[in-house]
Amino acid sequence: MSRETVSGKSQDRSNWHQTPIEERIVLANKLLVLHPRFREAVALLKRCHESPARSGEPLCGAILGASGVGKTSVVDHYARLHPREETETATRQPVLRVTLQPDATPKGIAADILLALEDPAWCNGTVQTLTNRAVKLLKRCDVQLIVLDEFHHLFDLDRLKVMTKAAQWLKVLIVNTRIPIVVCGMPEAEHVLRAEHTERRFKERLTLHCFDWRTNLGRREFCGMLKKLDDSLPLAQASGLAEQDLAGRFYLGSRGVPDYLMTLIRGGLAEALMRGNERIEQADLARVYETKLSQQRVLGEQTNPFIGQLDKSALDRVQAADKHRSAGVGLTPRSASRRQRRSTVGELLGGR
Repeated sequence: MSRETVSGKSQDRSNWHQTPIEERIVLANKLLVLHPRFREAVALLKRCHESPARSGEPLCGAILGASGVGKTSVVDHYARLHPREETETATRQPVLRVTLQPDATPKGIAADILLALEDPAWCNGTVQTLTNRAVKLLKRCDVQLIVLDEFHHLFDLDRLKVMTKAAQWLKVLIVNTRIPIVVCGMPEAEHVLRAEHTERRFKERLTLHCFDWRTNLGRREFCGMLKKLDDSLPLAQASGLAEQDLAGRFYLGSRGVPDYLMTLIRGGLAEALMRGNERIEQADLARVYETKLSQQRVLGEQTNPFIGQLDKSALDRVQAADKHRSAGVGLTPRSASRRQRRSTVGELLGGR
């Protein structure tokens, strides 16, 4: 596994005794592990961001993956590397993050961009006036990269069709502004990227996956992540998070979802500090799992993995959450039932 870098406060562990509990909890909440796949996603954003200067043409891309795999963390990290800057005439925003609303339309996307640019009249006007304002503001604010989050909203799950007009509008925006765009979303956004108006534009693509336990490489990567986290936590003692028994419990308690893993780590740290301990114990993790994760759908079928003996048979069978994800997970009942039949190519790529 490639060497990982951790963003956080680094010092002799014994000195953490002198830091207030509240400050340590804040530091843990900001802790970020730049593992190899995280680095790949950051590199994709960088390539797209710098493409106009290198080749004169905007290079667009996509970062896809199930909920909790780290897409938001990647974008937040990259945006922090290119912060907003107040000038005499405008707010300079090198990286503009835009969240797309459900049932995306050209007018809706234009309004979402204006909202991200803090236009007070972001929703007032026709699609043409909103588009014109968005183009002007993007130039005025010196936007160099647009990140469109929730890109799967351009795919209508109920009707199993791409929102064609919205995809066409997006293509025209790229041509007119020459600003590279990176889209982020759930795996079903792949249908939009295969559509006629977007396939050629979004050449840089990356899918982020959950950590895997079924392979030796996957286990090493997961345990390496736990070791780096353990070394970087603002605690005066190491917690042995990567030890074999506890690592297996962590995997059952997270199913490889980075967001769930960080919930356990951060919550365990807070529990330990609140009881005056300088290391995370299994009982701390049991409480965090019970209060914060036990009701999650992908985890709800198992008992608390931090209580009692490790269920090695369950660990042998466990799959990563994104592999476990079925057609109905995260969809409306209507769309889930409709996806039981095989869709035609025409339905998936435009519904015409």
